[in-house]
Amino acid sequence: MSEVALMPLPPTFGKGVVQLEHVPTQLLYVEDDEDLRDMIASTFIDAGFEVTAVSSAEDALHELGGAHFDVILTDYNLTGETGAWLLRNAAAKGFLERTAAIVMTADHQPAGVAGYRLLRKPTDFAVLLAAIDDAVGAIVPAGVMRLGAAHATELELVLYVTSTSQESQKAIRNMHRALKPYDKGRYCLTIVEVGNGGNEDWYQGLEEDRVIVTPTLVKKRPGPKTWIVGSLSPIDAVERMLESVLGSREES
Repeated sequence: MSEVALMPLPPTFGKGVVQLEHVPTQLLYVEDDEDLRDMIASTFIDAGFEVTAVSSAEDALHELGGAHFDVILTDYNLTGETGAWLLRNAAAKGFLERTAAIVMTADHQPAGVAGYRLLRKPTDFAVLLAAIDDAVGAIVPAGVMRLGAAHATELELVLYVTSTSQESQKAIRNMHRALKPYDKGRYCLTIVEVGNGGNEDWYQGLEEDRVIVTPTLVKKRPGPKTWIVGSLSPIDAVERMLESVLGSREES
């Protein structure tokens, strides 16, 4: 699971705002071909996901019983039970109430997966990422999350997102990747979901940070205030911003 530390909500974000639970995306990947499973899992890790990879529907059902995942990506034809069996049993146990599911298959008419997102193999990886972002965005709650120190002395960042947006999901993952090499005591990143709004002070915070679109990353401290708009992909600009304050990643 992620090493994200949940912190008390800043008072300026108003009452009734719930906290996000997972950064980055928690992915359960089910594929019975070992070489393919290892290769694709590594690709997802490079893309900023936290990945648990298993070889069977039975193992996947066991994992779902012990941890929360944002999304399941499963092959349809597996050694032993099928992906359809996995989703049917996971749904019966209540494991899919806040977990999206995507099925990949080369079958023309796979049975038992009606109502789930279906991707035909082979699938372009960018299309797969877009499908995951869309699926996860539909089930991620609004809220505020803080990574790093509560009161970092060196770097203060705010990332404004809309959880149903694919671009915002990418920005969250890219921000996590960029910060991963650095000591968490040196920075504070607050991720703000703007979809549900807030009170007058909350809107004043948006106005002070001059946020017009999401996703937007704001470097608040040290000055001068700096903005990066978009999915933060490629992450070169973010890495340069971090290095300008925290030094090179190799030195951290």
